Amino acid sequence: MRRAFFKIWRFLLPFVFVFVLMHFLKDLTQDIFKIATPIDYLGDIKEDFSKFSPVMKGVYLYGFGGISFIAEMFLLIAIPKVLWRNEFSKSEKLILLSVIYLAIYFAVAFSLSVSMK
Repeated sequence: MRRAFFKIWRFLLPFVFVFVLMHFLKDLTQDIFKIATPIDYLGDIKEDFSKFSPVMKGVYLYGFGGISFIAEMFLLIAIPKVLWRNEFSKSEKLILLSVIYLAIYFAVAFSLSVSMK
């Protein structure tokens, strides 16, 4: 069972890397540098913050958004390092936690764009 999970995990890591790289580049160009690129149209979600207080909007954007940016940077560095190892390491546990955090963060962002319309 563990070996099967390890093989599936190792198969998925390159895809996670490419997804995180594309999203990181999108964050850089769209949110930080304010440059319009074709990447902006890939999964562009516009959250509706009309029911948020200014404090909650700041916590969401700069707190959780900042953590997601740091998690993406970590994944871009850590995934290539662990791909060549033959065993599941502590780094991969952090990678798994980061992927879970980003999945939850993206799900919340998507729900804010859909449910509040």
